[in-house]
Amino acid sequence: MKWHNNVILCLVLMGVGMACVAGAQTNVAGEPGPGLRLAQELSGEGQHEPAALEYRRLALSETNTQARGGFFWVAAYEYTQARQWKLALPLLDRAEDSDRELTSVALLLRAETASAEKKHEEAVYYLQSAVGEKSSPDMQKFAVRRMAGEYVRAGQPAQAHAVLSQAPGDEAAALAALAGYQRERDKSPVLGGVLGLIPGLGYMYSGEYANGLRSLILNGLFMGAMVYSGVEDQWGAFAVISFFEITWYGGSIYGGIDAAQRYNRDRRERCLEAVQGRAAFVPNFKQLPIVSLQFRF
Repeated sequence: MKWHNNVILCLVLMGVGMACVAGAQTNVAGEPGPGLRLAQELSGEGQHEPAALEYRRLALSETNTQARGGFFWVAAYEYTQARQWKLALPLLDRAEDSDRELTSVALLLRAETASAEKKHEEAVYYLQSAVGEKSSPDMQKFAVRRMAGEYVRAGQPAQAHAVLSQAPGDEAAALAALAGYQRERDKSPVLGGVLGLIPGLGYMYSGEYANGLRSLILNGLFMGAMVYSGVEDQWGAFAVISFFEITWYGGSIYGGIDAAQRYNRDRRERCLEAVQGRAAFVPNFKQLPIVSLQFRF
C-alpha cells in the first residue's frame, strides 16, 4: 500500500513540475506565461538585449523543437533590433537546427545582418533564397524591394532596375525614381576639395550655395584683415587673424569634400526611399513561439 502511495505521489509531483515549466510560456487559458510576458514587455520598452536573453532562456528550457526554434529566432530578431548583429547569427543557426521550417524567416534576418555590415551582395543572395513558391505576396514584395535597395547601396542601379522590372506588382514609381538616379551622377569629393581652394566654390559645386557664400564672405573678411594688419605693421594682430584664417580656409577645402559626400548620400537615400520605401517586417508577438511575420511598406 505504501509503495502505491509513493508512486502516486511521484506522479503528482512530476505533473506539477511539468505544469510549472509549461507555465513559464503559456497558462491554461492560452495567455503568455511569466517568462514570455517578461520578454515581450522588455521588447515593447525597447530593451532589446534583455529581451533577447529572456527569449533565449525560454528556448533553452523548451522541449518542443518547433517552439524552441521559434524562441531562438525571436531572440536573434531582438539582437538585430539592438544592432548586435554578431550575436544574432549563432541563434539563427540554432533556430534552423531546431526547426527547418524557419529557414526562410531566418534568411530574412541574415539579409538584415549582411546589409548592416555593408555586405550588400550577400544580402541579395539571402533575400533571393528566402523567397519560394509558397511565399506570400507581401513577402515577395518585401524581398523584391529590399533586393533592389541592396543593389542601389552596392552601386549597381542596373541590377536594381532588372529586379524591379520583373516584380509582379506595379513598381512604375520606383522604376521612374531609379531611372532618374541613373541619369544623374555623383559629385566627386576630390574635385569638391580642389574647388574649395577658392573659398566657397567647393560648397557651390555640390549645390550648397548658402554655405558657399558664407565661406566666401568669412574668408574674404579675414584675408582683408590680414592684408590690412600687415600693411600697418600690426604683426600681433596679423598672427592672430592668420591663425583663424587658416582654420576657415581649411574648412573651405574640407567643406567641399564633405558637401560632395553629403550630396551623394542624400541622392542615394532619396532613391532608396522611392525604391524600397519603408519596407520592413515584425514578428506577431501574440503568436509566439510560432513565428508569424507582418510586413509593412
